[in-house]
Amino acid sequence: MRVLLVDDELYYFKLLEKPLKDAGHSLDYAKNAKEALAQISTNIAEIVIMDLRLPDSSGFDVLERLRRDQRFSHIPLIVITVDNDLNNKLKAFELGADDYLVKPFQPEELVARLRILGQRGKALKIVQDMETQSVDVSSTVAVHSLRGGVGCSSIAVNLAIAYRQLWERHTLLVDAVLTAGQVAMMLDSTPRVTWEHYLGIPHDSINDDDLEQLVSPHKSGLCYVASPRSPLAADAFTDEFWRTVFAEFKKHNEFIVVDLPHDFSDMTIQLLNSANWVLLVLAPEIGSLRAASSAMEIYDKLGFPAEKIKMVLNRTTSTGIQQAKLEKVLERPFDFVLPHDAGEVRRALDFGAPFVLENPDLAISQQIENMAYHLSDELFKNLPPALPSATWKRVNKRLTATK
Repeated sequence: MRVLLVDDELYYFKLLEKPLKDAGHSLDYAKNAKEALAQISTNIAEIVIMDLRLPDSSGFDVLERLRRDQRFSHIPLIVITVDNDLNNKLKAFELGADDYLVKPFQPEELVARLRILGQRGKALKIVQDMETQSVDVSSTVAVHSLRGGVGCSSIAVNLAIAYRQLWERHTLLVDAVLTAGQVAMMLDSTPRVTWEHYLGIPHDSINDDDLEQLVSPHKSGLCYVASPRSPLAADAFTDEFWRTVFAEFKKHNEFIVVDLPHDFSDMTIQLLNSANWVLLVLAPEIGSLRAASSAMEIYDKLGFPAEKIKMVLNRTTSTGIQQAKLEKVLERPFDFVLPHDAGEVRRALDFGAPFVLENPDLAISQQIENMAYHLSDELFKNLPPALPSATWKRVNKRLTATK
C-alpha cells in the first residue's frame, strides 16, 4: 500500500521506512499540511499517518478537509501525537480519524493496524464508487471441461451452495447443459419450469416475470435454473437470448455459477465470455489431461486473459497421474485441488444431498468453501458481513491459520 506520513519530525520517517517496506508498503513523506494536501491531490495515498502538531496548520484542519472532499473521504487516517489528552482524541474521532496512536509507539504495532485499515479503505472506496456510478460487483463462475465424468456438475452445485452459505447473498446456479443436465437431480429438487419453456420467445420480449418463473428455489436458499426435461440442440437459443437473460441474471444476483456443456458451441463461448472466472476441471488421467490442454489452446485463441482461467484438479480417484506431472505438462500450477472422497461424493450424487450442505467438515467441502471465498469480488472480502455466517467464520478461521 502507498502510505503517506505527515510529520515535521524526520525521525519518524526514518523510524518507519524500513518496517513498512518489509511489510510490503511504500512510504512517502510530507513535513507540513501544504505538502501533504499537494501530495494527496496528485498521488492519492491509500493510508495517511498524520501528526496533529504541524508547523503551518493543525492536523485537525487537514483531517476535516480530507473528510469533506469526496475524492479522499475513504482514505483511512491514523493520528499520531505526543498529546494523550482525551478531548483531542475524541475530537479526532469525531472528525473522522480511523485510529489514534500516542508517541512514542512501536513500529510493529503501526504495521499491524495498517493492514486492517487498508482493507477497510479499499472496501469503502468500492462502496463510494457504487454510490456515484454503476459498479458491477457480481461474480460469475463458469465450470467447464471438454471431457465428461470429471465432476463439473458436482463442483458447480457445491460451489453455488458454498457461495450462498458464505455470503448469504442472492446466488443463482445455472444448468446450461441442454442435452442431459444433472443440476436438479443433484439438488433433489423439482424445477418449476426449464429452458424449453422459452423456445421461440424473442429475446426482446422476455421480462422480469418470465425470468422469475424460470428460476426455481432450493431449500438451501440457493436458486437454480434447470436443464430441459427433453434434450435441446446447442443452437436452440440465439446469442442475443443468452446475452439478454444473463444481463438480467446479473442484475438480481451477486453470485452466478454456470455448469457448461463439454464443448465450444456458440452458446458455450457466449457464456464463457460472460464469466469473471472459468474453472477448467480435470481428473488425474491422460484423457482428461489431453482435453484440458486442448481447452487451454482454445481459451488462448479466444483471447481470454490467463488470470480468468482457474485450473481445478478433481481427484476422482485415489490413484492416477501425479499432480506435479500434470502441472509440468500444462506448464502451470493448479489453482485448486479437490481431495479424493469417493464415498461422500457418491452418496451426494445418489441421494441429491450436496456434500457442502450435508457435511461441511469434509476436506473436499472445506476446499469448495475456500474456493468460493477466493472467487468473490474484493468488496465482499474487504468488508466483512455485519452478521458473519457459520461458513464465513469457518473459512476465515482456516485462512488465518494458513497465514
